[in-house]
Amino acid sequence: MITIEQLNDYVQKVQESTGYWMVRTMGGDYYEEFDKEGFVAIGYNEITRHEINKLDADWNKANVQLREKVKKLFPDVPRPGHIASQLLRFCRSIKPGDLILVPSHSSYRVSICRVTGSVYDEANVKDGNGKCPFIKRLPIEVVKHTTRLDLPPKAQLMFNSRHPISDISGYAPYLDNAISDFYSKSDEFHLVLKINTTKDVSTYSFYALDKIFGIIDGFCGEQNIANQKNDVILKVQMESPGNLHFISSNKIKIAIAALIILAINGGGFKLDYGDMHIDLSTNGFIKNLSEYLDRKTDRETKESIKNALDSLEINTPKAFQDAAVELYKAQNNARNKY
Repeated sequence: MITIEQLNDYVQKVQESTGYWMVRTMGGDYYEEFDKEGFVAIGYNEITRHEINKLDADWNKANVQLREKVKKLFPDVPRPGHIASQLLRFCRSIKPGDLILVPSHSSYRVSICRVTGSVYDEANVKDGNGKCPFIKRLPIEVVKHTTRLDLPPKAQLMFNSRHPISDISGYAPYLDNAISDFYSKSDEFHLVLKINTTKDVSTYSFYALDKIFGIIDGFCGEQNIANQKNDVILKVQMESPGNLHFISSNKIKIAIAALIILAINGGGFKLDYGDMHIDLSTNGFIKNLSEYLDRKTDRETKESIKNALDSLEINTPKAFQDAAVELYKAQNNARNKY
């Protein structure tokens, strides 16, 4: 038996402390190497990681010290303070667990990566062989490949920065949504419905999708589940393709919304994953929701929601399905051990 509480335990959690950065690739020259070899790097080999580590612990004081060192080593550089701040960001500010956006030439292709360790020195560096000659490196793993055009229009603004390293924390929601369509962050749960159609979007479709939350309100009332009608925030990216981003501190309500979409999209609470056939509605809470949909939701309402999902080409959130599959696997493993 899979319960709603167990499902929510398997939802991807985004740490509030996560930093968001963009590390450029010298006009795209090192994009493939960074992406495939699992690292990002910064130049100015003349200034070693060891020297940066010996600077004052205070960031501002260290910046002044490093700026003076840059002036001595590169007397013709017009902005030594800029180089100093870039080096400090790379060696001190970026931390394991942070997300780094790595763009290709013209930022057409984009790799969203997670930092997996601390800065290290690469000993086997040879200049002139076409590979990255930078010694100071950070280990990363690619979380997702995407393209610049697949990101929302507002997120395009972060590419305006030409700095080697940019703090893009202001664009965090766009990157979080690009990685996952069902996740938690700061005690809030996020459900992202991706509108995949390139056609014009009818207002009827939005009205039909709003009926999902009417169903949720009725079900919560019947089951005595804590519920307030205004505890879900909707952020709409008004393009197609685009996103419908639902945010709520009521994690059960967001999970019910995902379950209803699964049920209406797939004709029930069943998932096929490889050779596994998972029925979520065998007992308990999800069975009650299934019975409520059968008893209280008329055919016309279900069809209008289904037509809206189809016309907008909205699929059941993948991360939600993945959570159900992982929970199912865990339960099976526990039973096998028993």
